[in-house]
Order: sequence, then C-alpha cells, then structure tokens
Amino acid sequence: MALPHKRHWWLIATVLIIIAGAIAFHRVNQSEPYISPIVASIGNVEQPQSLRATMMPVSAATLQVIVAANALPPGTSDQAITAELYAALAYVSARTATAPTGPITVTIQAEPNCALHGAAYTSRREAQVFTCADIPAARAVNILAHEFVHQLAHDYYGDAHLQSDPILLEGWATWGAGMYWLGRSPDFHAFLGGQAPMPLVANHLGRSAAEMNTLYYQWASFVEYLLSQYGRDAFDRLYQSGNGVAGSADYYGIYGVELATLEAEWRVWLTQNR
Repeated sequence: MALPHKRHWWLIATVLIIIAGAIAFHRVNQSEPYISPIVASIGNVEQPQSLRATMMPVSAATLQVIVAANALPPGTSDQAITAELYAALAYVSARTATAPTGPITVTIQAEPNCALHGAAYTSRREAQVFTCADIPAARAVNILAHEFVHQLAHDYYGDAHLQSDPILLEGWATWGAGMYWLGRSPDFHAFLGGQAPMPLVANHLGRSAAEMNTLYYQWASFVEYLLSQYGRDAFDRLYQSGNGVAGSADYYGIYGVELATLEAEWRVWLTQNR
C-alpha cells in the first residue's frame, strides 16, 4: 500500500484531532447531565441556628475550591466562600443522610453574560457554578448545594445514579438542597402553595429558566411526598430503577401503583393544609 505524500500528513493529523475531540466531547456530555437552571427566586438565605447543630462533620480535605477572577463580588474572600461551601455540603449531607466518599472539586467561573447556572460532573467529582461579580455570592452557594446533592447521590447509589429517572434525580437534588432553595418556606409543600402547572413527566432540558425552575420545584415536592408517604428505603429502591427517561422508574413495582396515580395523589396532597 502506498504511503501518503508528506504534504498530506497535516491533513490526516487534523482529521484525527477533530475525531478525537468529537469523541472526548461526547464522553464529557455523557457524564454531565445534571444541570441547574438560573434560580431567580432565591436570595441570600440566613442559615437557622437550629440547623447548624444537625450538620454532619465534613473533612477539611473534602473540597478543593477554585475561584476565577471576577466571578464573585468584590471583597468576597476565598476563605469566606470556602467556609460557606463547607457549611452547604455539611447541611445537604445531613439532610440526605449521605456523605461524600472522596474529595470534590468546586470551580466558580465567571459568566460573561452575568447569568447564573451550575453543573455537576459526578463521575469526575466536580461541581461547577457560573456567576459574576454583580450576583451575590450566596446565590452561587445555593446552586452548588444542589450540585453537591448530585455528587452525594452518585456516592450513595453508585452507577445507578447515572441512569436515574430525571424526576427523581433532579427532584432529589432540589429537595436535598433544602433551605438553599426554599427561601423563607419551611418545605416544598408550602413553597408550591398548591400550584403545580406542569406535568411531572416532562423534559427539563432546553426549556427556559422559569420552566426549569417550575419543574425542579415540582419534582422536589413530589420527592418530599414520596418520602413522607412511603419512606426512605422504598425511595432508595425507586431511585435506582430508572433508565434516564422521565417517568421510567419502577413506580408500580416499588409502590404498587402507576406514576399517574401517584401524581394524582400528590396533587391532592399539595392542596391539603399541613
């Protein structure tokens, strides 16, 4: 077989680089499906004294925090934001009764358009938030609390987490973030106030931030309902039974009723005073 002329080597090398890059891009996207929307309704939430006493201890070696220039408001020290992140990780660990099995890298990146959103790369143990100097640092912490729960879910459920039903995957992360997403509401039942305009089985990707927020809060409330009515053990089995599609978990096998029935019962529960 004739060898390519040497002037064609650069073209062959370029094609190989493009192919390798495409494969790498695909792999990254396969490992990062956990994305938080902009959470416009959440401000700086003061941590109640009663919650501080229930936090799980978190090792000082657990977090590696990397802050980009101009990502946070002027005067925000690395020490201060790191302390807030340790508090958030301890809180969500206590709330979900799970703990990290290894170190977590946190990157706080500057968003050129001054938007706020986050992502969790649980296979490589990295949580990211994109923010800017005009957004209060507490809101970046709110987003990262949600991303921490994704990492804890991977640590707790193992690889089954990667295929979890999005209703449960994002609902659990939002529920687990608790006060960081609840503002002044005591729970997600109260937060929704009986209002749940979207169906539970819906694709959250590609939607507006407002629609994503609505779904995340509804899913968190649904998780809250399942935990209160059926307990944690059943929820753990349900979480591990999906195939990555909304509504795919084995609701009937675990609870003895179809998702549609559970959703109807949850909607009635939402309208009830507690």
